[in-house]
Amino acid sequence: MTISKKHIGLGIGTVVVIAGAIAWQGWGVCANNPNDAAGKPPAANSESDAHGDKEPAQVGTHGADDGHGHGAKGAPAKANLDPKEIEKKFCEHNIRQIDCQECRYELGVVKVDPSVTNALTKTAAVQEGDLGRTLHLTGEVQYDQTTLVDVLPAAAGKILSVRARLGQKVQAGDVLAVIHCGDFGEAKAAYLEAHTVAEVAQHEMNRQSAISSALERLLASAKDQPASGIPAETLGEWKSKVVGAVARLRQARIILEREESLVAKQASSKAELEAAEREMQTAQADYAALLEEIQLNVKLDRLKAENASKLADAKLTAAEQRLHLYGMDHEAIKGVLQMKDNGRFAQLEVRAPRTGVITALNVTEGKFVESSQSLYTIADTSNVWVWCDLYERDLGPLHERLARGEKPQAAVRVTAFPDVFPGEVDLLDSTVNETTRTVKVRVQVRNEHGRLRPGMFAAVDIPLTEGKKVSLVPRQAVLSDEGQTFAFVHWRDDLWLRRDVRVGRTQGDMVEILSGLSAGDKVVAGGGFLFKSDILRAKMGAGCAD
Repeated sequence: MTISKKHIGLGIGTVVVIAGAIAWQGWGVCANNPNDAAGKPPAANSESDAHGDKEPAQVGTHGADDGHGHGAKGAPAKANLDPKEIEKKFCEHNIRQIDCQECRYELGVVKVDPSVTNALTKTAAVQEGDLGRTLHLTGEVQYDQTTLVDVLPAAAGKILSVRARLGQKVQAGDVLAVIHCGDFGEAKAAYLEAHTVAEVAQHEMNRQSAISSALERLLASAKDQPASGIPAETLGEWKSKVVGAVARLRQARIILEREESLVAKQASSKAELEAAEREMQTAQADYAALLEEIQLNVKLDRLKAENASKLADAKLTAAEQRLHLYGMDHEAIKGVLQMKDNGRFAQLEVRAPRTGVITALNVTEGKFVESSQSLYTIADTSNVWVWCDLYERDLGPLHERLARGEKPQAAVRVTAFPDVFPGEVDLLDSTVNETTRTVKVRVQVRNEHGRLRPGMFAAVDIPLTEGKKVSLVPRQAVLSDEGQTFAFVHWRDDLWLRRDVRVGRTQGDMVEILSGLSAGDKVVAGGGFLFKSDILRAKMGAGCAD
């Protein structure tokens, strides 16, 4: 603690020494004046009239002239003189006035060593910016309702295990709880049955397609070479009919040919030949009728097989969609087909629908839950809402900007953290509270680190820019004396100029400059008392020593 006091004392001493040195610059010459040393009042002479002051001196005081032609004691220093004019000024000491330690201040010029400026002052450039009004609102942090979800079970059942706890951060798809559900087991069984039926229907359609293709080729060949032979391809139930018809046709043809040969040799009667011809005609008619029947049924059989396959696929799809309603994805459904979960056939997993933090938990092991009961509430806290109260009188400017499609920026502060959280206004409530006469304003704020918690009170600043460029300086750069505001502008090297200014509105730490400064000017923005004490030395008694 002793060291801290020592350092503080050294700092204060440094400031006092510098201020004394500045004052000594004015005292030193006057203290060496022989008239003042003798305690006599200065006599009026030609030098005392250098500034046009001719009032008689008073005994024991400085009167109207201080012996150097400085004019009346306490006269303000001139300000806003043109630097070229300042360069031409000479004082009563026959030197340039800006080089005279006693007369320089009268031109509004201050000379300060750069080492002192760097150590005890701050500087800033005059900036051009948009100085609009700022709305200062209060509000409350709330969850982004668009990211808040309740987790409900897909079916009623008994809780077997609870995997997630309150406040836990979960990822989309994480298992939160496991439920024993009979309906879920039945849905799995229905899916297995539908899958089996679909497979059978697909095989039947493929078989029927092959048979139909073979029969079509048979019909095509029968037109060119009737009963040319028995096809080797698969014909299904038509195989036996075709084989029988072809065999009877061949047998009838053989008998007919034999009878014709015997009749020619007169070894057989004409009646037997006629009987063979009738048998041949009957066999040909039966074969032709069979081909016609095949032609009529081949397309019908194929259509039946295709429809049966489509129906089986539809039932399979319905059973699969039912499992999707229970939260199963394609990989999990494949597991059902592979019979990997026989031991957990009726166990339903409740999964997180999105990434977020569990903000509410309403489940315990062994409890029976209904499908309408919320088990968890998950909130995505990476983005939050801040609902603010806006007075009716301030509604207009904000409403106009939102109507143009703009989203005004906002700065949100909470007492828990020193940081400023950036946000943007995106919504105005459609009604005015009749009691408070305020309108709700919603501010969207990013909250990646989760520091903003619902229920926190917040202070919200909404700057409303006007699109008009003005000159701005830090508030500390503007000094005042007897109602006149001024600032110190760097001229060159170690010289600074006093510039009277007119100030306008303020916003935060910045002040609008209406006149007196230009954009880019370097001004003193901290420690200006050193410059002010020098420029007002006559008023502060820092002129000639009495």
